[in-house]
Amino acid sequence: MTEQKNILFVDDEKSVLRSLRRAFINSGHKLYFADSGELGLKMLAAGKGKIDMVLSDMRMPGMDGYTFLKEIREKYPQVIRLILSGFVEESYVYKALIDGSAKTYLAKPWNTRELIELVSSLIEIEETLKNKNLLEVINTVGELPTLPKIYHQVMALIDADADFDKIVAVIENDPAMTAKVLQVANSAFFKSGTASLKRASVFIGLMALKDIVAGSAVFQALGAADSGPYSIDSIWEHAVACNGLVSEMYDIIHDEKIPEDVASVGLLHNVGLLVMLKYFPEDLVKITALQKQHPELDPVQLEKEVLGVDHARLGAYLLNWWNMPHPIIEAALYHHNPLAAAGVNQEIIILLHVADHLVQVAAGDENIKPLDPEIFSRVEIPGRFREQCQVAEEGGNHGS
Repeated sequence: MTEQKNILFVDDEKSVLRSLRRAFINSGHKLYFADSGELGLKMLAAGKGKIDMVLSDMRMPGMDGYTFLKEIREKYPQVIRLILSGFVEESYVYKALIDGSAKTYLAKPWNTRELIELVSSLIEIEETLKNKNLLEVINTVGELPTLPKIYHQVMALIDADADFDKIVAVIENDPAMTAKVLQVANSAFFKSGTASLKRASVFIGLMALKDIVAGSAVFQALGAADSGPYSIDSIWEHAVACNGLVSEMYDIIHDEKIPEDVASVGLLHNVGLLVMLKYFPEDLVKITALQKQHPELDPVQLEKEVLGVDHARLGAYLLNWWNMPHPIIEAALYHHNPLAAAGVNQEIIILLHVADHLVQVAAGDENIKPLDPEIFSRVEIPGRFREQCQVAEEGGNHGS
């Protein structure tokens, strides 16, 4: 059972607040309500840090939701921030997600089950990242790496509503980051077919551009020497391939482009491997050797036995510490166990899980864990991709 949390709901419509009260009355959490951003800030100040989570509308008279959440981010960064948004407010939502003012959002009118699942998921992830074994491993690292200066420059420009040309100009000053943006823009899904950074950036959109810049920055921050089959380049290539497959499958399933806020969900799912590569290379060598000796064993379980924690939790911790969006953190945490993810993002994480599997199959990986048949009942994986999964499972021993 999750720990009781103090949750503040902010909306200028009293009927919405009444609906939220009914939805969460049996949640076990302590509920607070405010009909304006100004009142919400007063309640936060009066509570002196006791509020754990805020769910806010975006369009409100006086202080709008974006301004309200941004002020919370600056004054109370430990508070989990979630948007309940009307469809007409999409641009404000993306701005809040891009600059970290909110972790994620749910559109109005909301599905009550999905809303409760999303809140529970945010709380569960927060508690998971406080796991004793995980914190002990993190503490051995010492000072966690900070993201490169260029990432903060790009984020500051986005935060200031700078002209798109100025954002592109900053990225162009970093050849490595420029190359990564172009690589993703020209990958399997985006297929922009351009060598122009500006055209590529316009094509993929500001939200996806921000995620690619973040991905590139993370790989720079966690630069390390190669270790066995792992290297910065191989992990990045794997990430780009997975990201393209996720988007391609989503497009086929829904006959529409993947939503911008999850378009780059595959880029950082294996960031925990980068943490191992940088800080625990000897353990990674040992884990790799054990995988070869015992292909029947679960690789994730081997990581726990050798290091005390798996790369999924390591990656999620670091992404959360860097204030990345909730879908990115959730994908990192559950990409090996997508059925444990909340329903609201489960489809995307299942697609990532399948993409991860297919990229490993294509690479000839001998230690692939078979896909749980249950995932095919949750998501209708497109035929040719499903056939490739079945062939991979029937072709021999791929782990347990």
